[in-house]
Amino acid sequence: MTLTPFNRPQASGQIQNSSLTHITESYLTYYAAGRGHTARAKRLDLRHFLQFLASFHGISNVEKLKVREWDFSSTQRFVDDSLAKGEAPATVSRRLATIKHMGRTLAEKIAGFINPAREVKAPKVSPLRPKAISEGEIAEIRDLAAVRLSRKESFIRFRNAVLFDFLLDTGLRADEVRLLKRAQIDEQLRWIKNVRTKGRRYRNVYITSAMKDKLRRYLEEREQVLKKFYAKIRPSHNAALPLFISTYNAVPGKPETFLMGAKTIWRAVNELTADSPLHPHLLRHSYALDLLDTSNDVRLVAQALGHSDVRITMRYTERKDEEVASALEKSRARKKRQLSPK
Repeated sequence: MTLTPFNRPQASGQIQNSSLTHITESYLTYYAAGRGHTARAKRLDLRHFLQFLASFHGISNVEKLKVREWDFSSTQRFVDDSLAKGEAPATVSRRLATIKHMGRTLAEKIAGFINPAREVKAPKVSPLRPKAISEGEIAEIRDLAAVRLSRKESFIRFRNAVLFDFLLDTGLRADEVRLLKRAQIDEQLRWIKNVRTKGRRYRNVYITSAMKDKLRRYLEEREQVLKKFYAKIRPSHNAALPLFISTYNAVPGKPETFLMGAKTIWRAVNELTADSPLHPHLLRHSYALDLLDTSNDVRLVAQALGHSDVRITMRYTERKDEEVASALEKSRARKKRQLSPK
């Protein structure tokens, strides 16, 4: 089936009488064809929206929906009904964002077409402070890693233990760590150079003194493992290889085959779970909250995390209701002491 709006220009009048289901399928083919979380979410969001539109207009089958049935009022009603049914504001906001993106994409391709969802306001979402692991949990995790290594010495278990500490020490995203090359670590093991962020910017990331010895020992073990693949590895070859290597199906001369997979990174961290289920981004949150509590400097934390907008970092400043209540009690008690006669 040829889905014209995304293949060739079409007049605005023609599009109003087109099948909305076909338009949606065309959009999903272009923007949600993968198996990732975002692609699945887009497919789910638009399926919910089409089902709502069919019900809203009294149409028996979503296949009969026309583009003209999608307008501002129906989109606003979809948002209102979703909230009334108890859907979380964050979920409704995400669904609306998907609908708006489809409308914006059509507007860019079709002269005269106006995005029906453009003026619909998303529900306000109260930002939640990201979770972090406590110092006690970190100690338990390190103890668990040591026990696992004592039971069975292996490079993989040692690498995973160092990887946990490295993520916690640098605050890097899992994929940023996965794609790091040995050449990006300076000789003093103090800086990681030119880390590419999600926004396609580059930054340098500091390695603390507490991490240096662990990283040095890891590099020594890494060198021993690489000797099984290279009789004598040239510095240029070593520099092109990933920092954290996987030797599964690795081929000498092809540095990319030594990369850890995204799922391997997740499993490496998750297998050290103590009380809280571990995942790489939880370590990034822990890094950010610890740095914020220590420095009280949101801009410093934003730079350390590689955020392009400090507003993204502001969610780390959110406090629980109990924390607000405790702060108020302390404030009132302090004022009372100051006002009481001596």
